[in-house]
Amino acid sequence: MAASGVTLSSIEIMKYPASIVSVARIMRHAGISWTLRSDGYEATNFGLFSGNLEWQRDMSMRMINAAVACGARLLVLPECGHAYGALRWQGANLYGKPLPFRVLHISEFLAENVRNGRIRLKQLPASLTFHDPCQVSRRGGATAAPREVIRALGAELREMPEGGDANWCCGGGGGVVTIHRADDLRHRVFEIKMRQVEATGAEKLVSSCSNCRLTFDDGQAHYKWDKKMESLLELVAGHLAD
Repeated sequence: MAASGVTLSSIEIMKYPASIVSVARIMRHAGISWTLRSDGYEATNFGLFSGNLEWQRDMSMRMINAAVACGARLLVLPECGHAYGALRWQGANLYGKPLPFRVLHISEFLAENVRNGRIRLKQLPASLTFHDPCQVSRRGGATAAPREVIRALGAELREMPEGGDANWCCGGGGGVVTIHRADDLRHRVFEIKMRQVEATGAEKLVSSCSNCRLTFDDGQAHYKWDKKMESLLELVAGHLAD
């Protein structure tokens, strides 16, 4: 039996596989029993994306049934906004009763285990700003967790104008990054994000959503911007104390 079940997003698998390695490193460092099941690992809920309740239920139930089968007491969701909303806030409704395990976004998992001492971090002598993913922060409520992790890293957090729950969308929310007829509008929205980031003067730019990260990478290439989005998960994995 595994104490924790780990899930992934399709974007991480295809675009950011280092995040998978980062999860494994952190779990080993924290001494946590965990598993990644082949019958319930994909947390990106394309049923929720497309507004198809039947697909949404099917994808959620795969993860729920896999977690129940291995006796997981916790299911850790990836750096993915829709994954968080679909299971954390809608999973029990689709299941028809309270979920028999806890559900945490990876940023909440990191914060909880920094707090209890399982995750020990090296200090990061740098300034950074944090982009709050719409689905995780403003809609999901997990705004404080990444800031707790950043404080534990000893980094200087420089908040964007309208930061936290009031943070602007990156422009690619809801999967718009994949709809190319919306590129012109998305790039105009991204200009707002660039101005917000530049206003902080921070050395690093960090977030906890792979869809936002994909949007930032696209915007960076489009505008030939010199800022690169980093993953909070990967940042933590690279600063684990010996």
